[in-house]
Amino acid sequence: MSARLGYLLKRFPRLSETFVLGEILGQEALGRELVVYSRRTPEDEPRHPELQRLRAEVLHVPSSNDLDPFGLLLDGAARDEASLERLGDLLARLRPLGVPRLSKLVAEALWLVADTRAHGIDHLHAHFATESAIVAHLAHGLGGPSYSITAHAKDIYCDDVDPRLLDELFAHSAFTVTVCEANVAHLERHLGPAARARVRHLYNGIDRAAFEGLARRPVAGRILSIGRLVAKKGFDTLLAALAVLDRRGLPFTCEIVGDGEDRALLGDTLSHLGLGGRVRLLGPLPADRVRERLAEASVFALPCRIGADGNRDALPTVLLEAQAARVPLVSCPVGGVAEILDHGRAGVLVPENDAEALADALARVLLDPGAHAGLVERGAALGRVEFDRARQARRLSEWFDAALAAREASSCTSLT
Repeated sequence: MSARLGYLLKRFPRLSETFVLGEILGQEALGRELVVYSRRTPEDEPRHPELQRLRAEVLHVPSSNDLDPFGLLLDGAARDEASLERLGDLLARLRPLGVPRLSKLVAEALWLVADTRAHGIDHLHAHFATESAIVAHLAHGLGGPSYSITAHAKDIYCDDVDPRLLDELFAHSAFTVTVCEANVAHLERHLGPAARARVRHLYNGIDRAAFEGLARRPVAGRILSIGRLVAKKGFDTLLAALAVLDRRGLPFTCEIVGDGEDRALLGDTLSHLGLGGRVRLLGPLPADRVRERLAEASVFALPCRIGADGNRDALPTVLLEAQAARVPLVSCPVGGVAEILDHGRAGVLVPENDAEALADALARVLLDPGAHAGLVERGAALGRVEFDRARQARRLSEWFDAALAAREASSCTSLT
């Protein structure tokens, strides 16, 4: 059976984007035959164990530096006058938007038109409304597959995001998914009618069985946090809150799992606060060891914030995993976090950048965990409905089927 659906990603696999791998596995579980296009070479980092289950062929798009757009126009599947006219129209719309590296993205798109035809792919799905989505848009405009997009956070919230580009990408997509209702509300304020009509929300799903089956053995006073060590995660606020708990004499230990650009800064802060004996920066860990840390945690803290550049979390996977593992959650109402915590009915929400409020919330959970059992159970129930991989995969698959049917109908109409 020829693959009819492809995924177009900047880099695959990527440890910090396990939600992409999970989505692909969810589609494969429904019987879809997929091809994954990776536009960059994967980084040298730990591999998620679920990657071993992947059946899809992973193809690497040649570097744009090695592609000649003029040669591709004159050769292969893209050679015809209609393609030249379509390219002229695309460039006329995109050039005023100041898209960086536009000629290189055109070269990738031309290569992709030919390769998707060779692999029988009629639809592409791109994650993040950035370069990969632009390449999918260009390829479609040049006679290639229809496309859809999943928009996340930095690609819609950062100050340098041009709403006109989102309008262009979304309006010509078969549909555009975004991962929480907060994102939909944000986009509706910035998009034109045609683009807004394409946008719908679909929560990322996780393999809940991997976390629901954990044998909980919480260590008294154990605080856990997981995430990339970057500003929007708010780890500096967490350390400040831990210093408050330390001054109050509350017994605790804290483990922070992850790596990132702020690791050295956080290490210096730990030393300055005198918390080195109570807080450990564990770095990135494989999935089985992450689950061990969740099993031992008494509370999970992720004090997300809106960054100086507007960037923020939309739907942190680690919160979904901790929720499924029945660890009490403390976080901030940023992006879709409030939706995960059911606006305070499935976890404790505190204002962002407020170390005192965070310390108070952590202390309450650590000192009286039984009082928060109801929040944990409501979170588990919510997760089974909204954040289950299989359930969300079926919804997305229906949208893919509709996009494929629309493309087939359009092809038949053009032939009559």
